Formats: sequence, C-alpha cells, structure tokens
Amino acid sequence: MTNDDDETTDLGPCCVCEGTDAVHSIVMLHQKAPIAGRGWGCVVCGLASDGALAVVCDACAEACAPEFPPLRFACRGYPAADGRVPIASLTGTHDHDRSQHPVEDYAVEYGADA
Repeated sequence: MTNDDDETTDLGPCCVCEGTDAVHSIVMLHQKAPIAGRGWGCVVCGLASDGALAVVCDACAEACAPEFPPLRFACRGYPAADGRVPIASLTGTHDHDRSQHPVEDYAVEYGADA
C-alpha cells in the first residue's frame, strides 16, 4: 500500500526507469556506495553505513516481481540529494559480518534454515 499524498517521502528518481512518481522501495546492495557514510550499515555487526542503495518506483517493482528489478543506476549517496551513478560503476564488497549475527537473524534475513 502506498500513500502518494505523503510529500515527506522523496527518494529521487527510480534506479530502473528514472521516473519520479511513487518511488517507495529501497534496495540495499552488496557493493560500496560512492560516497562513504551515506548508505546502509548494520548496528548489530558494526558495519559502517557505506553500502550502496538503489530506489525503485512501485510500477517497476510490480512489473519485475518476483524477480529482482533490472537496476540501471544506484544512488550516489543519499537517495534524494546526491544523484545517481551507473550500477556498473559500483566497486567493493559491502556485507554483514555473519559471525556477529545470531543464527536466527541470519535465517530470517536470508531465508535459510536455522
């Protein structure tokens, strides 16, 4: 369910189609963000907020379901403020330290058996 009347949600253009209507989904990628400190991280394992993000509009997310959207771009930093870069330009690996996560968390996040 989306709320298109909520003007506080501005994630910038979709990383698939570049449209700006109903961009609500945030995708955490396993590469480094171009601007350190402006991506996703994890307080459980101490992972810095350096992970790249992508945002996807409702139409692209629905059209691609259940597959992962064919991303063309990633957020350079903060989704609404820092622009986009080609997805192929992302470098480095950004992932959780699974030794710091309880087995139960791993099972929920990755769909694995505990």
